[in-house]
Amino acid sequence: MQVLASVLIFLGLALLAFTSISSAPRIVRMEPSSRAIPSATTVSPASPLPVSAPANEGKPQASGAGAPSEASRSDLSTRSGAVADPTCHARLHTDYMGERAPVWGLGKPGFHLQSAAECCAACQAHNRVCGKPGSSAKAWWPSRPELRCGNNPGCNVWVYCPEKQCFAFDIHVHTQGECWLKQQHANITRPKDPHEGHTSFPAAMRASPREVWPWAVDKKIWPGGIPEKVPWISGVLAPEGAQVTSAPADDRWRKRWCDKHADSGQRTEWTQHSQERVSRVTPSFFKWQLDSIDQFIIVSA
Repeated sequence: MQVLASVLIFLGLALLAFTSISSAPRIVRMEPSSRAIPSATTVSPASPLPVSAPANEGKPQASGAGAPSEASRSDLSTRSGAVADPTCHARLHTDYMGERAPVWGLGKPGFHLQSAAECCAACQAHNRVCGKPGSSAKAWWPSRPELRCGNNPGCNVWVYCPEKQCFAFDIHVHTQGECWLKQQHANITRPKDPHEGHTSFPAAMRASPREVWPWAVDKKIWPGGIPEKVPWISGVLAPEGAQVTSAPADDRWRKRWCDKHADSGQRTEWTQHSQERVSRVTPSFFKWQLDSIDQFIIVSA
């Protein structure tokens, strides 16, 4: 009996050891996702074009002298025409902020024009007439004689909507042809730009749920997601050949959002993709954890 008892005890201990080993976590190597996740802090390369049409993102852009590429010409031709005047310093996918807006493009009739070139011409006309002593009652745009200078300074920043509807983080529907005449008091070759030289919205921001956007946008205003590209065309009035480079806006909301959400947004996309891959390999119930350094999935059966 003592021998039998010893055998039973031995078998029990062996079974307990086997159970402990089999239930221990198994480490399964997961290969990194083949989808590259763009950095939320990339910016656009310097452009030498009087009509600046960024080809890609990489470094802050500047406008200056040079000839646009065929691709740039084609891109601009679909957006209400190129801006030939080099003193307009037009830049595609840009929404300069300025410090005030003497003329709003929004509204009915608002201030709607046929092209970005005409919008720049309106800014030039406003600049010539307004902002001078005794100009408050003067008309500055021949086709709209009811528009007067008021007590506003002359325009030196212009923004044009070339698409059927232009996205913005606000409560308004911005329609094609809107021409906003703005003004920046100093350093006009460093126009304040909320996107800080970027021509695209951050990938993490575009992938984020609507309630995480920097500002609420009602679905009645914009039913879809955030577009890839900033839809506006902007420019400043500066001498031909001047180097125009975006400067941070007073409210750096884009950087603030990216600092808070970009890394977690990219990590979430990576994590969801990894979870899908594990679920295809491991049909049983499991819990997982993504190791951000070695890209391991720890699976417990």
